Amino acid sequence: MRQTGVHPTYLACVRDSQLPGRSKCDSPIFSLALAQVAGRIAVVPTPFQHLVYAMRVIKSSELPDSIREHIMEASGAYLLGTTAVDVQSVTQQPRIETHFYHLPPPECPRAVETMLALYPGLADPYVLSPEYAAFVSGYLIHLVWDEVWAWKVFIPFYYSSGLWTDRRTRSVHHNALRVLLDRDAERELRKGTTLTALLREVAPDHWLPFVEEGALQYWRDWVVTQLADPQAVQTVQVFAERMGVTVAHLEAVAQAISAGTYDPPVPGLEEAIIQFESQALAESLSYLLWYWRFKERLEIGPCVAGISKY
Repeated sequence: MRQTGVHPTYLACVRDSQLPGRSKCDSPIFSLALAQVAGRIAVVPTPFQHLVYAMRVIKSSELPDSIREHIMEASGAYLLGTTAVDVQSVTQQPRIETHFYHLPPPECPRAVETMLALYPGLADPYVLSPEYAAFVSGYLIHLVWDEVWAWKVFIPFYYSSGLWTDRRTRSVHHNALRVLLDRDAERELRKGTTLTALLREVAPDHWLPFVEEGALQYWRDWVVTQLADPQAVQTVQVFAERMGVTVAHLEAVAQAISAGTYDPPVPGLEEAIIQFESQALAESLSYLLWYWRFKERLEIGPCVAGISKY
């Protein structure tokens, strides 16, 4: 059995319970473990961001109505899927096992194609249950947004940039930026009232063959906790602790970035974030079309065949 970062008593409870993560599993130790999850999501958009991005994809006029209808039939599963790539922060698996690329990600094959090639049982949405197919759809677009973030933001402005005097300074700035974007996403999510209920109702059943049973339920409960209770959101505290800086320092950097007073300045970053969101949305739509057009799909993926044809 894979060793995970999930408390073993919780996993046993999830496996035995028809209502995983509810009263049978509630305890302070689980609340503490849930609060620590955010700090293990290291270099990519946060779950709140991915939920916002997923809603932009599903609302896009460029998405065919037939695909939107398939996904909206099980919208809670789709939303869970679009956060579930980061379940490795719970299981403590090597990142490659859930993200399907190393940093920096290659241009080809794309992570979507690698995942479906490794796990062909996920490749045809029409043989999956509506919930399962919607979940996989969300998972795939998460991979796209992460790759484009790496190409447009993380690698040029952090990973390969000579701007930073040391790795910690680089990490603090990058995580402060993620805190700002996470808070923007949280504000947008809290305008609605249905997300928590939709996610809470999802009952994943061995949906990820590469993740231990029980981990997705644990992950779902963490996302629901974050959405249901603003006081449970401890992203900045956990980021600060992981980097060995104070919360006040991380908040000061975030404030300086927001105000445009951070020294040294990072020219082009704001424009790159706009480009990232535009490109990731377009590629997400292309990959959803590619996924749902299973019978027409070429053996090679759209990064080789040209995603524009989809």
